Parts: sequence; structure tokens; C-alpha cells
Amino acid sequence: MKRIVEVILLAILLTSCGTTTQPNPQSPQALSAVCNYLQEVTLSWNYDNGVVEGFLIQRKVEGEAFTTIDSVAAGTYEYLDSDVTVDQTYDYQVASIFAGSQYEWSDDVSVYVREGFQSLTFGTEATIDVVTWNIEHFPKNLDTTVNYVSQIMRGINADIYALQEIESNPYFEELIEKLNNEDPVNTWDGYRANTSGYSIDLAYIYKSDQVQLGNIYEIYQDDWYAFPRNPLILEFTFSGNDLIMINNHLKAGGDSDDEARRLEACNKLDTYISNNFPDDEVIVLGDLNDMLTDSQNNVFISFLNEEDEYVFTDMAIAEGSQIYWSYPFWPSHLDHILITNELFDEFELDNSDIQTLMIDTILDNGLNEYDDNISDHRPVGLKLEI
Repeated sequence: MKRIVEVILLAILLTSCGTTTQPNPQSPQALSAVCNYLQEVTLSWNYDNGVVEGFLIQRKVEGEAFTTIDSVAAGTYEYLDSDVTVDQTYDYQVASIFAGSQYEWSDDVSVYVREGFQSLTFGTEATIDVVTWNIEHFPKNLDTTVNYVSQIMRGINADIYALQEIESNPYFEELIEKLNNEDPVNTWDGYRANTSGYSIDLAYIYKSDQVQLGNIYEIYQDDWYAFPRNPLILEFTFSGNDLIMINNHLKAGGDSDDEARRLEACNKLDTYISNNFPDDEVIVLGDLNDMLTDSQNNVFISFLNEEDEYVFTDMAIAEGSQIYWSYPFWPSHLDHILITNELFDEFELDNSDIQTLMIDTILDNGLNEYDDNISDHRPVGLKLEI
């Protein structure tokens, strides 16, 4: 009994003198490195091997020694490295830190930095950059689609995206939140209509630090025959210029009634622009679901016959190789961008351009990966020097 009391007293004495159990940090486990399509490497790891103050991150390229690139606080198990070079392989390792000392390193991992969506070299500071994009049944692969689309939008770097077939408002809001969380330069906002049948609605996403919103509204709301999805107008200011954008998704299908509905829609859009925006800079765009080059029964005839009033900026794409058409699975070119004559001069300037944005050519598994996770339509982009 006396011996037990002595042991207890000794333990109390040692504790009162500041003796504590020392931590035993070990190496982080399961380190992985993944390169996305924005030329960014995401590191992630697990750690449950003792108390730490943080983690040290090192990197090297072939033929060189590891060097420290950063550190993160305890409780952080992920790191984004955006200071990397395309077509380069990097090795990474991570170590735990306690009391200013670095402990054992994790196993190292390698990752190859692929070419990213920035290689499309689309959006610039010298132009207003607008994109029309039918993101089929968004999001067709849920969070995976949101991740792809966020990377694509940041890579293309357009100022405004006019979107079609946006079925889910929660996922649409998640996309905007993701853009704001991951884009270190721009702020983003958006608007989704909710009046279309089967919820395949029109929407806009835009850089709110570049685009000053005026008004967003729908037209021809009671004309289901011509417009199964109400045209969505965006009035905005960019770099001191007031512009009008009309986003559309015309009736699909190849029979005579479908064509008649598209023809009526184009005639009514022409009339609406003439009556409401006779002297404004207007951009009409969207999934218009027909070919510009049809020699007979061309639904765009009201625009094509008024060469002094309108230009389809993507006519050269429509007349060119099917490799660059916006709907590769038919193939056909269905997504168009029309401008009024108030923008003709700007379209002729050196920095202006029109492109089908060939996202699928950058993906590891090409069109199959694009169709499985994103859409069956490619985006079409216009940049104007204004």
C-alpha cells in the first residue's frame, strides 16, 4: 500500500513540474497528385498519426533535388499548385511539422501537367468575349459536370456565357459558387429562367466585375409555337458600351413543321429588333437548331436577306470544314451568333474573332469524354474589339 501511494505521489509531482506526453508525428499517408484541365495540380493526403503543427510541401522536376514550395496549417490535407509548366512531370512529397521540426516525408508521387483549356486562347482584355453553349441537360453527370464546366469557363475566360438546357437551378447556383471560390481574379454572377417545358431553361453566367447588368427579361412568353423556350434578353454595359444580347433555343427537329416554327421565330426576332432596338448594338445567339447554308427552306432568310442590317459572324464556320462544326455527332453547325450593323465595324477589327471552341480536342478521351460528362454541343465564341 505504501508503495502504491509513493508511485501516485511521484506521478503528481512530475505532472506539476511540466512533464507531459510527447507527440509522435509520423509521415502523411496516401499522398496523391492530380492535374486538372486548368494546368493546376491538386495534392491530397491523409494524416492521423499524432499531433502536428502543419505540413511541409516539396516538389522537384527530373534531374533536380526536392525544394520546399509551401507549408499548410494542421488540419489541412489538400494543396493546389498552379505554378507549373505544361508538358512537365513533377514529383511531390509532404512531411509533418511539430515544434518547428520536420518529421518523416511521405512517399513521393509523380504527375504530368497536360495542356489545359487556356490553350484555346480565347478571352482577352482587349475584347468583349461572349459564348453560346448548349450544355445538354445540365448537369448530365451531376457534380462531375459542374467541375468540368467550371474549369472550361475559367479556361475560355469569356465575359458572358449564354447557356441553353440548364435543367437544375441548385447545380446552376453551385457552378456560380464554384467559379467564385476558385477564380482568384474575377467575380461571377448568373441568371436562369424557369419557364421552359421540362426545365430545359436558358441562362446567363457573366463576370460581374466586367459586365454591368442593366436588365434581364423574357419576350414572346405566350408564343409557344415559335418559341418553345422564351428568348432571354440581357441588357448590359461593357467598357462604357451599352449592348443587347438575345439568347435563344429554337425548336429542334427536321420535319416541315419544325422548320416552319424556326422560320417564324427568326421572322419575329427580326421584327422585335427593328421595333425595339433600331439603333442599338445587338447580339442574337443560341442553339438555333438549323444550318445557315441550307439552299432551300432556309429558316434564317429574313436575316440573310438584310445584309446591311445583320451578319452571322459564324458563317465562315458553317461554310467550312465539318471538323469545326458545333454539333459534331450529326455532324452539323447549329449554334450561331448574329450581330446587327452597329457592330459591323468592330467585327472587322484585328482583335475580333469567331471560333468553335474545341473543348473535346483537349480532353484525354476526346469526344467520348466530352459527351459523357458535359454536352453534345460545342460552345461557339465571339470576341469583339469595342
